[in-house]
Amino acid sequence: MNHFSYRNVLLLLAALLVCLAGTAPLCHGEESKEIVATGMGGGDRAKARDEAISDALRKAVEQGVGTYITSSTTVEQMMLVEDRIYSESRGFVESYDILSESEKDGVYAVKIRARVSMGKLKDELAAIGIIMKKKLNPRVMVIVRSRADSRDFPGFDHEGSRSAENLIESMMLAKGFRLVDAGQTARKRRLAAMLTGRGSANAAAKMAKDFGAEILVDVEIKRQFVDNRNILGRSMPFFTNDVRMKAIETDSARLLYSGFKTTPPSGGNATGIVETSARKLAREMMDAVLEQWKKDVYQAGTFRIEVKNADFAKLNRIIAAIKDLRGMGPVHTRSFAGKEADLEVSFQGNLNELATRLSGIKDIEVTGLAGTTVTVEARDSK
Repeated sequence: MNHFSYRNVLLLLAALLVCLAGTAPLCHGEESKEIVATGMGGGDRAKARDEAISDALRKAVEQGVGTYITSSTTVEQMMLVEDRIYSESRGFVESYDILSESEKDGVYAVKIRARVSMGKLKDELAAIGIIMKKKLNPRVMVIVRSRADSRDFPGFDHEGSRSAENLIESMMLAKGFRLVDAGQTARKRRLAAMLTGRGSANAAAKMAKDFGAEILVDVEIKRQFVDNRNILGRSMPFFTNDVRMKAIETDSARLLYSGFKTTPPSGGNATGIVETSARKLAREMMDAVLEQWKKDVYQAGTFRIEVKNADFAKLNRIIAAIKDLRGMGPVHTRSFAGKEADLEVSFQGNLNELATRLSGIKDIEVTGLAGTTVTVEARDSK
């Protein structure tokens, strides 16, 4: 064995001894923590044992979450913790060992020592509580449209839309999303008519923005006749049940989510079937929106800068100053006409931070913020 390979062996042995000695930062990463927890389960022995292990893992994660929970944690945030962390507790456990297990009076108990990924927990908790704040708590408008066959049950168009809309809005409120004033019924009808007719999704998004919404959730429910089937001696029409959902950023018309669910043909209980599909899509949609917002907050995001009252020479000076800002990426001119320009920029930070940086440019004044857009006015030359 030569000197080089002998030295490598010594280093590997030293690392192994360190791990066996239990120095967690080298073996498991500095952002993990060992937690001992006990879980309970009931039923037949095999099922009870599985339940007890799952319960113990959840409790270990709960202890980890407790490290970050503060008195300012809101009810909505805790509900998000329940949905996004506790329900997926295994995803935050790197490994675990069973220390003991027992069974008494039909209850199975398992004690474990789990290594919980505190870094992953911290990231997820930060996503829950901070992302919406960094995105300036965007407001959401939900529009649900039903298209039912003339042979469908009377009133499904109205009842199906209302029940699905109430369900989706309730789910979003529970997740901490802000909704535009529910009293804007007439405006919602105008939007629904535009989406149902020949109007484009981009035009509808612009209208939703004018109504004060940064996100438009567009839901289309379609029931289509298949055939008549004999049910207990009676002829009953059967219909397919399709639900399509989109989430659109009203300022940029960026598509944040698009999903579709269809179910086998059915007769009665159409509203319940549609609600089941809407619930699944709504969960997917909220996860997709939060994931996109997480990228916007922690990675360089795309923003628009509307420049008013700038001739071509002044616009070039403004663009040059914008390019020099800290955290600024590429700057592109999307349009320029009549002393008004539309710029697209890549910036590491949120809208408020971008506006703050822009306010330091002497040639412009920040006059508005909305969605992903900062509006600035070129100052008159002195």
